[in-house]
Amino acid sequence: MTGRLYPVSIDRRVRVAMDDGVELALTVYLPDAPGDGPFPAVVESIPYRKDDDCFARDWANYTYLAERGFAGVRIDIRGTGASDGVIVDEYVEREQIDTRAVLQWAAAQEWCTGRLGMWGISWGGFAALQTAMLRPPELQAIVAAHATHDRFACDVHYLGGALHCWEQVDWPVGMVALNALPPDPDLVGETWKERWRERLELTPQWLPGWLARQSRDPFWRHGSPCEDYQAITVPTLLIGGWLDGYIDGILAMLEALPGPKRAIVGPWGHFRPATGVPGPTYDHLREMVRWFGHWLRDDPNGVPDDPLLTVFIRTGPPFDPPTGAVAGFWREESSWPPADREELVWQLGEGGTLVEQAAADGFDEWTGPAGTGSYTPFWDMAGWGSGDTTMDDASALSYETGPLTMPVEVLGAPKVQVSISVDRPYGLVAAHLVDVGPDGAAALVTRGVLNLSHVDGSEKPAPPPVGTPFAVEVPLRETSLVVPAGHRIRLSLAGADFPLIWPPPTPVTLRIHRGTDHPARLVLPVVPLAHRARRVDVPPGVPPMAPIVERPGRRSWQRRRTGSTVEVTRSVASWERILERGQLTYASSHEMGCSIRDDDPASCRAFGEARLVLSRPGWEVATTGRVDLRTDGARFLLDIDLAAHHGSELVFSRRWRTEIDREWA
Repeated sequence: MTGRLYPVSIDRRVRVAMDDGVELALTVYLPDAPGDGPFPAVVESIPYRKDDDCFARDWANYTYLAERGFAGVRIDIRGTGASDGVIVDEYVEREQIDTRAVLQWAAAQEWCTGRLGMWGISWGGFAALQTAMLRPPELQAIVAAHATHDRFACDVHYLGGALHCWEQVDWPVGMVALNALPPDPDLVGETWKERWRERLELTPQWLPGWLARQSRDPFWRHGSPCEDYQAITVPTLLIGGWLDGYIDGILAMLEALPGPKRAIVGPWGHFRPATGVPGPTYDHLREMVRWFGHWLRDDPNGVPDDPLLTVFIRTGPPFDPPTGAVAGFWREESSWPPADREELVWQLGEGGTLVEQAAADGFDEWTGPAGTGSYTPFWDMAGWGSGDTTMDDASALSYETGPLTMPVEVLGAPKVQVSISVDRPYGLVAAHLVDVGPDGAAALVTRGVLNLSHVDGSEKPAPPPVGTPFAVEVPLRETSLVVPAGHRIRLSLAGADFPLIWPPPTPVTLRIHRGTDHPARLVLPVVPLAHRARRVDVPPGVPPMAPIVERPGRRSWQRRRTGSTVEVTRSVASWERILERGQLTYASSHEMGCSIRDDDPASCRAFGEARLVLSRPGWEVATTGRVDLRTDGARFLLDIDLAAHHGSELVFSRRWRTEIDREWA
């Protein structure tokens, strides 16, 4: 295209029939440029409703692309938004069949050149990768942000073979309410209420199935790119953030994918880079235009000469400031892993030290409390200011270096290699890597966990031996930090990381052995500070604003202690009026929490409530989803409640009660 920007036309009422007769609802954004088309198209497939929940986000993304000569096709996955059918679970084969059908449909439209890309953040990134694995001929490039390579090892369900605790009542309870919202009568007409009742009656709850699958079985392997990296041959732009839970997947795919590829990694959590928290931001829309411009319409824009990786190097805490940006700079890397990366090894020594030489024989013992981890409770740390790990370290086994005499740059995934023993045929090891400043301030850098039943892999878990030391390796999440001279490096180990991870069924005594026969060490991936390219300029993100009026959202979290019980709670609420669509208002609130008694892991409870309201003058619907997950030691006890209202009328109410045996979690 030329340097000018096209006007944009938007059609929210497109419907495409699938091979089984189900119609999917699409919004199509087109450059309004008679005589200049056809155009390549960029497709996104997600369950987050295009006409209310994600209206503002979609408007910003797709008007930007359409102004620059790309058609945009936004899919409501079947069973969500204005689409027909039922959504039975995440990332199922039917979803991928539907996506391929929409690609074929889009490629055949007169406004399309037949060359298509896919993109998305989180679910949309998963969908782009999973569709690419099927190699449809129309799909010629993808952009996947905050997505993973392994649905069991690196997602919101399990981590290191251990069950996420907090995440059971974060995103999943939101989906209970979101999946239950009706199609908008403004889009589907008078049949909206009939379609709504069908959706409410037939849509299953997903959480029981996830809890029942406690090893890496075919369900989790389906849709995991690591099962067949070689299948993804289309040019792939990967985007991740150091505080996002999917960063390991982004860098694993950067290393493994066989086709043209590039990655951008910033300081953010699970956010769009252009509005990323914490800053600095990054103009990902500009990068998408360059990426798709080259691969979908042959723009001579230098994309093949771009660096393999553009990465934000963090130079000191806080890593999740309540406001503002993280200290650091952008740098380019020509290979991943970096060709000059080495291992820096610290041995776990006596008296809570990290030393260069192996220590004398001995062990350190951890017996609790079960609430260890509650001061740094979040998997996706960003936006909460929860990085002070001082009190968590005090209830863990902590090992610390002396003040560093020179700075050390960590870039990659640290790991802990230790010999341990337990007094029960189960347990876990949780590791925190901490930057300790000269003033004693302790900032969590990265963390990792290993379910001890998964030491030899997650396909066939097995109970660990009781009373006999055995070797384990605990990988920590990929990270970046230049540890300044004068700072200390701390490693904290514990048998709990609450509420990030669901605890073992009973108290477990964990011993960390060290000495000649029991190596115990922290391994840091480090790169030399000298002779490296530094400080490239990166355009900050300034996305266009959708035609809405917003009220600022409310976000807060709290840690409380009542006697021997620790409780962590979190609250999120937002509201917006969508002016373009007849004064439609979309409001959401999400309250969640986890609690545990210090001496009783079986007392762990996770609970959450999500409420969504759609309204316009003369019409209002609301859904409320609740999840309450507990355990009696041997079983998970799960209650899911859903209520739906049309005005003051209760149109649906149901409780799902499930008991699930604990196997290896």
